[in-house]
Amino acid sequence: MAPANSLTDSPAPRWRRGDLVALVAALALITIAAVVGYQMNRRGVPIVLPRPPLLAFWHPHIGWGTPLAILCVLLGLRLQRLAAVLPWQRLLLTGWLLNLAWMCSLPLVDGLQRGWIDVLLDPNEYLHDLPRISDPWTFLSSFTHFIAFGPGVDGDLVWTTHVAGHPPLTTLIFWLLARVGLGGGFWAGALCILVASAASVALPVALRELGAEAAGRRIVPFIALFPGAVWMAVSADGLFAGVAVGGLALVSRGAARGRVLVSLLGGLLLGIAVFLSYGLVLFGVVVLLAMIVTVRQRGLRRVVVPWLVATIGFVAVAAVHLVLGFNWVSGLLALRVRYYQGIASQRPFSYFVYADLAAWLVSCSPLLAIGIARSIAALSRGGRAGSWTQDRIAALLALSGVLAALVANLSALSKAETERIWLSFGVIAYSGLALLRGRTASWALVASATWALLVNHLLNTGW
Repeated sequence: MAPANSLTDSPAPRWRRGDLVALVAALALITIAAVVGYQMNRRGVPIVLPRPPLLAFWHPHIGWGTPLAILCVLLGLRLQRLAAVLPWQRLLLTGWLLNLAWMCSLPLVDGLQRGWIDVLLDPNEYLHDLPRISDPWTFLSSFTHFIAFGPGVDGDLVWTTHVAGHPPLTTLIFWLLARVGLGGGFWAGALCILVASAASVALPVALRELGAEAAGRRIVPFIALFPGAVWMAVSADGLFAGVAVGGLALVSRGAARGRVLVSLLGGLLLGIAVFLSYGLVLFGVVVLLAMIVTVRQRGLRRVVVPWLVATIGFVAVAAVHLVLGFNWVSGLLALRVRYYQGIASQRPFSYFVYADLAAWLVSCSPLLAIGIARSIAALSRGGRAGSWTQDRIAALLALSGVLAALVANLSALSKAETERIWLSFGVIAYSGLALLRGRTASWALVASATWALLVNHLLNTGW
């Protein structure tokens, strides 16, 4: 680990004019995307967003998950006051339990059947195609052939939307779950929630292992009540986030402490993440940042072996898929064809280049903009030459998540639904809120959780 004096927890003002500017800018972007999207819907432009910039419908409602969600917010405020003094393991356990309760409460606002069980039973979802899988080997080796419409592929044989839109490992996980007797929407949703909740532990662990324990402590209540849980719960994209951020935490710990087995496990998880979702290849931006920080902290010679072992774990996942007949690159190329065979060819990029960012801000709450502004300010502040304070480490991690989302946006392969597609990047970008202190932090926690409650109770997000 780096010397203590290079990891000082520098003070920060409670409130800045830049915070207000960032918040207003975020709200303005969301408003512009909503107004322009509404006008495009009226003109018949096929953006396919009932409530732009979101794929959602106006549906004010409450449910028996509502009081549980409100209780979670109150417990989050209590946890925030204790975060600095609780023993580390107890803090992580408390944050994880709170996050688990939060993610269970939000879908239950819509009721157990509609909010939880029915979500993954949609005809566009993974469970729809499970009866077609006879065995994993045949499924993997023939998967790419049925991604896109084309010669020799009958329209009834192509995979349904979400199956075709991801590598086969995602669907195979749900198939294995059904094979062990846990089939159906309830258990599939429970798996998504359980794995997604790992991110609430993995993010503070990653910050701590990168040398920012104080920031890691402050982020626990924020990530426990992460607004993106509206889409993480009962969604495979939440599962992706749990795996990816979990992999980041493990490779960071392995490099920081010289534990090669931990590094290997982290590399395996990161490899699995990329074979769950093509877009998570951009999570490499975040991992690269973690690598740079650990090299800066411990020196290249002390971290080269853990990072090489992590790379071996990553490559091993790709090798197994290749041996069993699935080529990730070929799958991505076929997906690109399928993507533009659908509504993506009609959705105007000129709108989604900013509406995607607006949808992401809705998912993570506009408070994310304050974290981004604080992160930029933390990096721009002067300090002792070469010093990497805890605030700067948290800021770098947050901005790496933002950079990954921006690259994804420019790829033009994320037109719409970024409120869930970019959840993994949003969890990382949320690190910026660890730069808030005192009453400002309490205000931000309540505001972000309240935003999530409003979105969940006013809209039917379909997730």
